Amino acid sequence: MRNSRRGPQGILVVDKEVGITSHDVVQRVRRIFRMRQVGHSGTLDPIASGVLVVLVGSATRVAQYLQENDKEYHLTLLLGIETDTQDVTGRTVSRIDPSHVTREALEAAVNRYRGGFLQTPPSYSAIKHNGQPLYKLARRGVAVTVDPRKVTVYQVKISGWEPPRASLEVVCSKGTYMRTLCHDIGKDLGVGGCMESLVRVRSGNFTLEDAVKLDSLPGDAAALRPLLQSPASGLPFARYELEDDMLAQILMGRTVLWPGREKDGMISVVSGRRLVALGEITRKNEKTVLIPKRILEPIEKTSQIKR
Repeated sequence: MRNSRRGPQGILVVDKEVGITSHDVVQRVRRIFRMRQVGHSGTLDPIASGVLVVLVGSATRVAQYLQENDKEYHLTLLLGIETDTQDVTGRTVSRIDPSHVTREALEAAVNRYRGGFLQTPPSYSAIKHNGQPLYKLARRGVAVTVDPRKVTVYQVKISGWEPPRASLEVVCSKGTYMRTLCHDIGKDLGVGGCMESLVRVRSGNFTLEDAVKLDSLPGDAAALRPLLQSPASGLPFARYELEDDMLAQILMGRTVLWPGREKDGMISVVSGRRLVALGEITRKNEKTVLIPKRILEPIEKTSQIKR
């Protein structure tokens, strides 16, 4: 029998609305479940809407793996205006008439941002410098030099062009700033640019079709719990239910012999719908073993698997 006293665990996909922070969403879920162990796998700015992957309970322990997933965005680039935040919420620092920019010129500029390249994160971002978020330093007028970071844009296309606005659809790696993409395209065109709107339509396996509006969330934990998806559903790892003895060893942090012939790599160890551990299949001393990499639910909290 599974232990019904275990707290909620899972992924809640929320369609965040414009005007609220990602932290606001997390706080709402915390209040419903009456628990602190709630987080998310990638911030959306207040100007943005769309998919916010909220992690509940021990699912927070796999946040770093979910953050590696690629993202898909639909956004609006506004040409001719440059701001200090690189979006329309910021202070305007320059205005240039963009009426001479053609679609052909825009396409040429956009095409430069396909593939891997170095991108300098914006000053107004959550990246930390000496323990302080950059946006807090920027608000105090503290200038910080931020090193460029390698990002990858897998796909980018112009889905609409009504000058001075362009609609873009982008699939990219983690850590790619759409605000900065708009800023850099505008700079390349010589007129400046900023992001006017942003919708995240996909984060890894989770899409807007999977998402629930914040206002539609049930107000009590019992009603909200069925909306949680297994954390394993967001990970690119094969899932295994282990024999009880092997499971107990893994959940005590011990390496075990692996009887299968799978290739080396990470796996999700599940018990029913619950993700209890992540492990790595590898060769050690000429034997194939499973090494625990992340234990979500230690042995004293995990009942035997119901076969």
